[in-house]
Amino acid sequence: MSTLDSAELVITAPPPFGAALAHRTGCMITLGVLTQLIAEAKTRVVIAAPYLQPGYGLSNGPMAAALDAAAHRGVHFEIVSTGQSLRSLTLTSTRHVSLYCPKSNLDNELLLGCHAKFCVADGTAAYVGSANLTGPGLTEHLEMGILVRGRLAKQIAEFWDYCVQIGLFVEVAQQ
Repeated sequence: MSTLDSAELVITAPPPFGAALAHRTGCMITLGVLTQLIAEAKTRVVIAAPYLQPGYGLSNGPMAAALDAAAHRGVHFEIVSTGQSLRSLTLTSTRHVSLYCPKSNLDNELLLGCHAKFCVADGTAAYVGSANLTGPGLTEHLEMGILVRGRLAKQIAEFWDYCVQIGLFVEVAQQ
């Protein structure tokens, strides 16, 4: 890796272990990493998670506040999830937000179509991990992921763009 490339371990851990476990093992916390990626973005953020939950993640709390502030700065968001999860999403502002669903899930809601969880900001930094954007995924379960910067983040952004280009994911109208 070059000096611009980096990777750090990111975790969610159940109370009362979370903060102490992260500190002891030198890990970052999932909710903080995702919020920071959104808050620091300058142009574009892609967020993918098959499960969203009303009142958590993008719908309420620090991630929602960061998304709203970034959208007001003109950052464009592409949110990727199942049709059911996208319908449950409550955003303060839908300005600069595009919603995407796996084509297979659009054709048949019984098919998940995508189980990937990632957040890539400006093609320069990305989280890839196991956490869904739900209360348990962000605060209660043991989840692990990686925060990467540099070439791998750019590759994740390019992968996403190609998936859209070939029709694996389809932009859907906001509800």
